[in-house]
Amino acid sequence: MEDLIAVLTSWSVQFIAALVFLYVLLKVFKRVRYAGGKRPPGPPSLPLIGHFHHLLFGLPHHSSAKIAEKYGLIVWLELGAVRVVVVTYSDIAREVLKTQDHIFASRRPLIMADMVFKRGQNLGLSPWDDHFRLFRKIFTTELLSQNRIDSSKDFRRQMTLRTLRTAFEEGHGNRYINLADLSHNQFLYLTTRMLFRTDGHAQNKDLLEITHDFISAGGLVIEDFFPLLKSLDLSGQVRRLKNIGERYFKIMDSIIDNRLKENSNSKSNTEEDFLDVLLATSTFSRVQVQLLLLGIIVGGTDTSADSIVWAITELLWHPNIMERLQRELDDVIGKERLVEKADLNNLEYLQAVVKETLRLHPVAGLGVPHYSTEATKVAGHNIPANTWVILNIYAIGRDPQDWENPLKFDTSRFLNSPVDVRGHHYEVLPFGAGRRRCVGMNLALVCVAYIAQLIHACTISLPEGLTHLDVDVEEKFTLTVARRDPLNLLMKRRLPLDVYRKAGLQFSDV
Repeated sequence: MEDLIAVLTSWSVQFIAALVFLYVLLKVFKRVRYAGGKRPPGPPSLPLIGHFHHLLFGLPHHSSAKIAEKYGLIVWLELGAVRVVVVTYSDIAREVLKTQDHIFASRRPLIMADMVFKRGQNLGLSPWDDHFRLFRKIFTTELLSQNRIDSSKDFRRQMTLRTLRTAFEEGHGNRYINLADLSHNQFLYLTTRMLFRTDGHAQNKDLLEITHDFISAGGLVIEDFFPLLKSLDLSGQVRRLKNIGERYFKIMDSIIDNRLKENSNSKSNTEEDFLDVLLATSTFSRVQVQLLLLGIIVGGTDTSADSIVWAITELLWHPNIMERLQRELDDVIGKERLVEKADLNNLEYLQAVVKETLRLHPVAGLGVPHYSTEATKVAGHNIPANTWVILNIYAIGRDPQDWENPLKFDTSRFLNSPVDVRGHHYEVLPFGAGRRRCVGMNLALVCVAYIAQLIHACTISLPEGLTHLDVDVEEKFTLTVARRDPLNLLMKRRLPLDVYRKAGLQFSDV
């Protein structure tokens, strides 16, 4: 037995040594191959790990921003076996996302895409190819058409009422509620109702857990940068992501099987949901249908919910801005009804609050890595083919070259300003730009009504003993950039009781 252990131990050491030797050869080969090009500047690197040691302390979007402050607005990093270019300036972002968008619109295969999305068969992680264009076409024409968004107003209204009911029940008992948990739950409810009309509490609970696990796992794992180690799974993330995928497919198999059993012949087009449309399209396999839905669930739940939490955080930290927004809501809406989608265009200050929140707190702090399909030049620097290009959206939105007092939450900068957040102005890119701009952007912006509804319908208080000076904006970095600590709030009714009753809310505490 001891001899066997000795043999296995010796084999393991030799195997790892061989991997290291092969890796060093590849690194030397890369350096020789690209030594003649003028690459972007970057910090000193170490053998094997490259520049990883520069990113070990602090959050990645913070660390890469600090590197840019020292080495320039376009920086070269070698992270293990992966070549990475990080952009932190709007003009260079424009060159990547507009001028040379055709070169940088693809995605590199990631372990997450492989383990969960079956080699990137979804909108966010798919390479730029015919499959992606087909995914995007059916997504925009069927799920995000104006008719579909308009038809979802009842779901959004139900989501608002569910939120208010939960918040007021807790508030009446003087119990604080975790705004992030409440928002994530309600946006998952909205998303699943739009996709496949489910209202099953058990299914939504399981999907919420899967979404949370998926977001917590993060978009990148260590084996993405050291692919020779993938089979060893030293981080445990490969196995974890595979498990997430298996759990999701089990739930979706049940949902699809039940849908296929239903008699859909009697349904009119207006009654069909997105799942019906996908199942009726012979172009997509069952797995592709499931993966498209998963991408939408992940993209439409945490991103919207985290943006809401950041907006409320800043409003609590700046009570003068909160008061001004409430005055606008009272002036435009009054106190006799709740906010509706049709009101949004008339709420100029609300739009400024939303834009400033998305500038200062983009939940996709580093976005999804772009991938060069051919060698090119950016800002005068050589960028080899097969290089990751990461847009530090967080740093771009805080660049003092574009923004005065960039760290200040100042809504006035967006009043009477042509700058928007839709990907046309490269100094603020919460949804990206170009071919890979977030396809769910319009629906996400419709959800800003949620902020207005909370501020208009609720009085929102911090825990006893805390003031606005105690509000913090500390972050955590997973698949999104969210608040590090829970935002616990006491939420009570702000409007006359009849307003809620007319909207369909009944209370037992009257």
